Amino acid sequence: MNPLLHIQDPEEATELYDKCISASPNGLVYALSWYMNIVCPEWEILATDDYSTVMPLPVSRSFGRKVIRQPDFAWQLGVFSTQIPSPEIIRHFVQSIPSAYRLRKLCLNKFNILPSSGARFLNSAELDLIQPYARINSKYGKSMNDRMILAKKESLSYIKNVSVHDMLMFGFRLDKFNRGRLKAGEISILRLLACNAIRFRSGQIGAAYDVHNNLCATVLFALFKGRASILYAAANSEGLAQGGIEFIIDRFIKTNTEQNLVLCVDNSSDKKLMEILKGCGSGISNYPCLKNLD
Repeated sequence: MNPLLHIQDPEEATELYDKCISASPNGLVYALSWYMNIVCPEWEILATDDYSTVMPLPVSRSFGRKVIRQPDFAWQLGVFSTQIPSPEIIRHFVQSIPSAYRLRKLCLNKFNILPSSGARFLNSAELDLIQPYARINSKYGKSMNDRMILAKKESLSYIKNVSVHDMLMFGFRLDKFNRGRLKAGEISILRLLACNAIRFRSGQIGAAYDVHNNLCATVLFALFKGRASILYAAANSEGLAQGGIEFIIDRFIKTNTEQNLVLCVDNSSDKKLMEILKGCGSGISNYPCLKNLD
């Protein structure tokens, strides 16, 4: 195979690169240039000479040395092409990562097949919304149904969009859903991701309010190429007790059924969100994660 282009300044190739991601059957919001600029400012690109196949390299520095490390909030990257890339092409791209770059962690996407790679596989929960709501709702598990009954009893109300500021301040001050409080760096990244997603009309912040009209839960969705990814969710004590996050996700499902859209949780370490979506009847897909090169 021909040597690949190695673009160390993505601004030189943004238009051609994004065109490939948008035309790719496996294109993901995480790989778009504006998204990579936020989650990994020093990222680079590997590409064929016609840019029909590209691979974002999540490059950062450790003690002055360039390393490949999966960025926060970008759970699947890898190789993207105008056609589903073959295992040979995937291997060619992976093996073309500069040998001077130490590989810490690199997660590909579910269409990147790397036989005999030694990769471990992570899980993504995916719920196809093409069916009518009644059919999807009939597959809800007991836990999800119980939470919907509770949300109705507690008279939770839903708003399709709240401000980015309100979401972040709520998450920072009151969140009890996640293990720890948002860090300054995470707040900065989430603010930029949410603002840009809304700017490009691919973002939505669902919110649940309690009977006293107080915000009790929020969920940030990013939509791109028929895929709605849950980037972040938060709930205070009342929201947890009253099923706030489940309520928001159910409302998102209800307002987006019978569309060519898949609702997903790609962060395999977020067990709570994974369980909520599985409780809605989602399936599970796998994507490879590399920690060293062959």
